[in-house]
Amino acid sequence: MSEFGDFDTPSSPPALTPEERLASLETTISALSHTQTSNSATLDRISSLLDTLILGNPSAASPAASTTPATPAQPSPTSPPPRSGSHIRPSPPPTYDGARSGRRAFWNACQLYFSLTTGQFTDDHARISWVLSFMQHGRAADFVGRVFQCGSVKRAFPTWDDFVSNFEKEFFLFDEVADAALILESTAYFQNGRTIDEYIDSFKALWVKADYPDGRHLVLKFRRGMDPKLSKRLGSITTGRPNDSKIEDWLAITRSQDFIMRTEEDFHCRTPPTIPSASRPTALVPVHPVAPALHWRPSAQPVAPARVSAPTHVVYAPRAPALSPGVPMDIDRFTGRPVRDDKCRRCKQPGHFWRDCPLRFDSRTTSLRRPS
Repeated sequence: MSEFGDFDTPSSPPALTPEERLASLETTISALSHTQTSNSATLDRISSLLDTLILGNPSAASPAASTTPATPAQPSPTSPPPRSGSHIRPSPPPTYDGARSGRRAFWNACQLYFSLTTGQFTDDHARISWVLSFMQHGRAADFVGRVFQCGSVKRAFPTWDDFVSNFEKEFFLFDEVADAALILESTAYFQNGRTIDEYIDSFKALWVKADYPDGRHLVLKFRRGMDPKLSKRLGSITTGRPNDSKIEDWLAITRSQDFIMRTEEDFHCRTPPTIPSASRPTALVPVHPVAPALHWRPSAQPVAPARVSAPTHVVYAPRAPALSPGVPMDIDRFTGRPVRDDKCRRCKQPGHFWRDCPLRFDSRTTSLRRPS
């Protein structure tokens, strides 16, 4: 007896033999397996009912369906069960403004949405209204306004084909194939400074629209429109030259050769780095000007500065002002006043010259100089 009083001690269960323990475990495992099978069958039925309700087929979800749990069939590893389209949530098309450049992208986005959401629209008029809801700006908004002037979508477009026909007439080109073919037959598709990727993308879009077949004619057009330098480089290839009738092979080799050519140009255009000299740098130091002499002399040629070691900083003396050119001297004697001397040099009388002197034959007027 303890200090807390008397209490009954529970009796321990009798020890089980190994055979009894094994039998008890087998019974428990069997019950758990049966419960798991029942739960799996219930989940399968719930999933089937949800799929039929989402797809709009209530006949398959009959309440008289068998509730007896059945063993689920193991799917074959080579044929996985198909997934329902309701698991895919496609993105809606972008807002369309009526521009002819974006007509194809908008229409393709609508067609893709319809193909991924089969059964979402009750009839064709619901599809037409859904497409019109994304036409909100520009010419597209004007088109929607004309539709509602008719009263309703059903009155404007009785069928889906009528809507498609009117949409193509309003926003598509009159003849896309002929338009693309005319561009390819002109020089408008040439590269003209664009990158090779931009040129290839535009050329591919044009030849697909024009429905040109793959062949030598298409390859020649592609080479004719590219940069002449790159075209000459491709024409000089002898090893690994692609087939002249395979445009895809030419597109691939054009990209690789353009990359190689641009890499070589960048490599050769780089100037080598300048290496600083180990000796001290030299700088030009001007010689101080000499004071001018008192007498005049022509200005001498400037003295070349001497090359000496560079000081901490170079100070240049101010340059002396240049002399004014002055007034040029007149050296033409014919422009001056002539000297009048009308006296005879023989008799020193005015009125005649020495050759007409009357005393030229007079010996008395002749004076001989004697040596001193």
